[in-house]
Amino acid sequence: MKRFICCLAVLCLLLTGCAKSIPESAADGAAWDKGWTTLGGVLGVEEPGHDLELRDNNEALSVSDMYLASWTIGEGAPYVNEDGDEVVLYPARLDVLVYGRKDADAAQQAVDDWTARQAETYNVASSQTRTCGGQDYTISAYTCKSDANPYSRGVSAFGVYSGYAISAELNCLDSFTGDEASILIDFLDGCHYAA
Repeated sequence: MKRFICCLAVLCLLLTGCAKSIPESAADGAAWDKGWTTLGGVLGVEEPGHDLELRDNNEALSVSDMYLASWTIGEGAPYVNEDGDEVVLYPARLDVLVYGRKDADAAQQAVDDWTARQAETYNVASSQTRTCGGQDYTISAYTCKSDANPYSRGVSAFGVYSGYAISAELNCLDSFTGDEASILIDFLDGCHYAA
């Protein structure tokens, strides 16, 4: 029993070492607000508005220096996906991924890979570079090529901050009446990166 407790204590110490601490300040000069949703001690997100509700902030991927958070808009409904799994489908879903790489060049390569995959999966209608909250992103509006995907359209933003690749994707059902580009841009304007 003592051996088990010692092993458990060591495991807890190792796991707490994986989590990143909350920064004191943001790169834009703002003091880090403990009320922000923090992804990996890298990204802090203000309350986003637009009825976006935080559904998940997954720190379980932190061992691989990857952080994922999801927000949704509207009421969820059961949906059976193409694999036969029942999931909850929302009128709009925003997924944000922060992916740590060895340096800025490797982070840019990850963004380039994501952009190439996006072109394979979606019909990209427009793409522009835009600065939101002091950070540069490539923002693209798209429609889905596959009928198997219940989300028919969306908008994404890809960027690089230091050694991190950043992805934010807002996917929408046909029935969603909000302006997805405005929602994503407002969301990004409320994002802060660690100093």
